[in-house]
Amino acid sequence: MQSVAEEWRNLTMALVGIGSVQPSPLLRDSGNAIAPADQDHLIAAHAVGDACQRFFDAAGELIRSDLNSRVVGIDPDAFRTIPRRIGMAGGERKHAAIRAAISGGWVNVIITDVAAARALLDEDH
Repeated sequence: MQSVAEEWRNLTMALVGIGSVQPSPLLRDSGNAIAPADQDHLIAAHAVGDACQRFFDAAGELIRSDLNSRVVGIDPDAFRTIPRRIGMAGGERKHAAIRAAISGGWVNVIITDVAAARALLDEDH
């Protein structure tokens, strides 16, 4: 893992999924969702979504949580220095997470569905 982490500073592009705090039924049923206690904490802290298991609120601000110290992955500050950060997400339940990921600078390119794109544009007007 150390050799992988050392390469993060050389990344020029990252392709990531944007998650919602409430896991999809498929993710929950697979056992790959976060623990219920962590989810309760994130909901209480007003988290709306995540990128790379780093949860953020509606403004895109990182939620301070001990979950961050347990995630094996790129540091949030290091992630946001990657020049091209492509986020993928769609569906109505992810609208708030997509908006927050853009607002918080977690992603600077988005791949989404037409309905989510329209919702983002409608929110700007």
